[in-house]
Amino acid sequence: MSKSSLVKQTFMLMVASLIARFLGLIYQTILSRTVGPQGLGLYQMTFTVFLIALTLSTAGLSQGVSKLTSEFLAVGDYNNARKNLRISLILVLFSSSIICIFLIFFAPQLANYIFNDHRLILPFRLLTIAIISVSISGVFQGYFQGNKFMLPTAISQVSEQVLRILFIPLIIIPLLNRGIGAATSGIIVSMGLAEITGLIILMIFFLKRKREKYSYKKTMPSRILLKKLIFLAIPIGFGSLISTINYSLSTILIPRAMMLGGATKEYAVESLGYYSGMALPLVFFPTVFTFPIALSLIPGVSEALTTSNLNLLRNRVTLATKFTIVLGFFVALIFKLYSGQLPYLIFGYQKVQYIIAVLAYSTVFCYPQQIFTSILQGLGKPGLALRNLIILTVANLILLLFSVSRYGIIGAAYTFVVVNLLAFIIDFATIRSVVFIPFNIIDWFIKPFLAIYTSYKISILFLNVSSFDPLISIMNIIITTFIFTITLILSTTFHYNELKTILKGIKR
Repeated sequence: MSKSSLVKQTFMLMVASLIARFLGLIYQTILSRTVGPQGLGLYQMTFTVFLIALTLSTAGLSQGVSKLTSEFLAVGDYNNARKNLRISLILVLFSSSIICIFLIFFAPQLANYIFNDHRLILPFRLLTIAIISVSISGVFQGYFQGNKFMLPTAISQVSEQVLRILFIPLIIIPLLNRGIGAATSGIIVSMGLAEITGLIILMIFFLKRKREKYSYKKTMPSRILLKKLIFLAIPIGFGSLISTINYSLSTILIPRAMMLGGATKEYAVESLGYYSGMALPLVFFPTVFTFPIALSLIPGVSEALTTSNLNLLRNRVTLATKFTIVLGFFVALIFKLYSGQLPYLIFGYQKVQYIIAVLAYSTVFCYPQQIFTSILQGLGKPGLALRNLIILTVANLILLLFSVSRYGIIGAAYTFVVVNLLAFIIDFATIRSVVFIPFNIIDWFIKPFLAIYTSYKISILFLNVSSFDPLISIMNIIITTFIFTITLILSTTFHYNELKTILKGIKR
């Protein structure tokens, strides 16, 4: 894979991801304006249980199916590719059914003793609608990915987002009259129906491809195939489980720590809605640009390492890291200037501005994390990435307990900043212990900082950045973006050869 083809693939993935993420942001915007921070807080707690259930029921099988399917089809072994799919479907159907039975019977205990909110009992039970369909969809998506056929996944994901938006006036709004708990149940039902529709779309594509040719090779014994599948899935599943545990315990810990500090349950849930349902989605939205880069870096780094082309490896890592750091500086600039206008424009709430103003300091260190994880995977060191993740999870939970109980929800924002700074240092140091990557402080930090400092001063001087008028705010953001682009070009953060590589890759 040449550097230009890698950039082209990344650019195409970026465009596709941007469409899906934009639809998701529209859904989040309408949902926040419909159910408010209380509803978002309850939804975030319900979604936590959903993530844990999904991680336990799939355990990395989607990635395992993708890798094995790709290996089988590379040698024309269609029979074992199909058998791999069948075994995986049986596994996830069994595991997700067990999880659903557990949720139905133990939902009251989870709601009352873990989350301390009886309104979550019905939403927890309704999660069963989505868990089985999402688990099965994950296996089909892995199979299509192994086939290098991404159209079904793209169509199903876009369809799910569109349906979620449509279900807000059809299901969620009518249930608001029965209380915020009923509206939360409506969100979960909508999610379940959308996921079932996505699964149906994937199955239709699968049935249409049944005409693909079969090989005459003897199929592998089920026991051996199952062992190969589990061997691939468990490490991936364990990493996903650590991330899910971190997210889930954070969601549980924040309202409990706030109540420990003297806050009421309603205020704690509302604060969680502001933080997890509004502020963090704004922080993570720009990862639509970093995720495709991270996805492309795994084979890109692996190829460069295999061919012992260390210069190519360093160039790819350096360019990707620089791009994500510059993106972080730009987002920090927008967050600092328009910390009140952004949440007001999107969610209809201005109270989030203090959280966003603090989170602005995290973006420079947050966005490179996906890149660093992919680099370690491409270098064949996923164990090191997992070790770092465990260290950061423990640090995050300890800091959250202390900071939130003492400073409230703003303490969670400061914890996010500290943990992301720590993650940047640990991950980059880990990469340098495997292969030497130069730390270019001038191009990575000093030049972009001078660009945002200049942009900040010009915007403050010539723009009415305190205005909350929607049209003026949008125009201000556009002008600030243009100013930053000009100052970034003048700072020569990106050198001519790097810009030439990017443009050449996109055109091809």
